[in-house]
Amino acid sequence: MKSTFILKTTLPAIIISLVLIASSLNAEGTPMDLSQFRWKNRLLFLFAPNRSHPLFDVLQKSIATQQAEVADRDLVIFEILESGTSRLDTSDLDPQVAQSLRDKFDVSPGRFAVILVGKDGGTKLNRQEQTQLEDIFALIDAMPMRMEEMRQKSRTGESE
Repeated sequence: MKSTFILKTTLPAIIISLVLIASSLNAEGTPMDLSQFRWKNRLLFLFAPNRSHPLFDVLQKSIATQQAEVADRDLVIFEILESGTSRLDTSDLDPQVAQSLRDKFDVSPGRFAVILVGKDGGTKLNRQEQTQLEDIFALIDAMPMRMEEMRQKSRTGESE
């Protein structure tokens, strides 16, 4: 009877402790596990010092006006900022996670960069200059996996 009481009262405390430990590990800058996107999504990383950076602003506005094309290409957008809130699509990213992504892709402070990661996890584009969304789309559309996706859609009658 005593052991059942102890188990019932300490088990929730143990679970809460494990959750807190796990969340504090991520808060300390453990890199984001990008493998969760492999074979499902292409990843587009936009790195900038802040949201008002001119190259970031132009590309972000293009993305906002072409959401159907972004979705059609299975793109997940990461906005990684040094100041301001970084985002994964519409979700906020912890600043340490954003910094770990900046470190992973070796983007220096104060720099703008566009990095495209394919569904296979490989880096397909890495530019630190103005990049048009149409150029990114053209690069994706030339990839063998994307060409197969487009063939599959045309066979099933889906619109592009």
